[in-house]
Amino acid sequence: MISEKPTFKELLRKHKIALGAVAAQAGVEISRAYTMEQGGMIHGVYADALLAALSHLTGQNYTRDNVGGIYLHNEYHDGPYPPLGIKLR
Repeated sequence: MISEKPTFKELLRKHKIALGAVAAQAGVEISRAYTMEQGGMIHGVYADALLAALSHLTGQNYTRDNVGGIYLHNEYHDGPYPPLGIKLR
């Protein structure tokens, strides 16, 4: 049986950690953390920071590889970034 990856929201509940605590640890605005918790689109940098903070607070290793329900916005990418004035396709 293949088990599904837990979502960020499920992990917060499992570890009984407040979203605000993870956002503060990550140095990320609570609104961005909430977007990720609700399964909205987020920039990879914020997703990685929130997962690193959750990992720090729980002593577990959480990344985009082992956490499900993380959606990166099409307009965003993890770099390197193009020069100003160049539009991504």
